[in-house]
Amino acid sequence: MPQARDCPKCGGAMAEGFTLDKIQGGVAAASWVEGTPEKSFWTGLKLKGRARLDIATWRCRRCGYLESYAPDA
Repeated sequence: MPQARDCPKCGGAMAEGFTLDKIQGGVAAASWVEGTPEKSFWTGLKLKGRARLDIATWRCRRCGYLESYAPDA
């Protein structure tokens, strides 16, 4: 995971956070999923057998630029 750092666009300070996904009945942190999306009639997308990683996102406090990472657990 990247440590506290400067924005590559404007040099401002970046803050760590995460992106949010809406799910039925609540919210969850976004995940990176291996491969291309395949539609599923029942669940929206087929995910069985695919690698999934949590996404960490950094936001520049000055210009708002976002940079996302999916580090191995």
